[in-house]
Amino acid sequence: MRFFFTRHSRELHQRCAEWFLTCRHRLIAFTEQQVDSLTDAEYLLSEVMGKVIAAIVGRNLPQEEWLPYTYTAIRNAAINQKKKNARRLEAEQKYGADESSGIVLPDSGIHEHLRHQLSCLPLLSSRIVRMRIWEELSFAEIARQLNMPESTVRARYQSALLRLRKFYSEDLA
Repeated sequence: MRFFFTRHSRELHQRCAEWFLTCRHRLIAFTEQQVDSLTDAEYLLSEVMGKVIAAIVGRNLPQEEWLPYTYTAIRNAAINQKKKNARRLEAEQKYGADESSGIVLPDSGIHEHLRHQLSCLPLLSSRIVRMRIWEELSFAEIARQLNMPESTVRARYQSALLRLRKFYSEDLA
């Protein structure tokens, strides 16, 4: 379903944007209290404000409800972000340890070097590379085992390979 702007909704959208500019410093301060850094606060606020303005326009909320609605949206987004970060950290701690992988690489020089380079990667990325290459699991199987989206597994795998290539190109230079 497409949303077509009427003249009234365009005016309301413009008023929302102007209101946001006048309240921006107050909203940044509130957002910074909810997250760990100013950079995270700015990112979260920019992400939330697009949704807030769309909701205000779509629901035709009166202006006195804009600020409480925005505070609630910021708080909920911050809580969701913290939960997501906690799940990611838990997965890295649970599945990232080298000793728990059960994979033994041959002891030749290149394998020793590769083992060292894998240990330089983030724990979860190293685990994904090991599961993909040595255990020969598909991305879907890895995602199920790590309880992560398949797209995240693919992205971490590609990122890890790029870092390994960089390590090798630096070592050969």
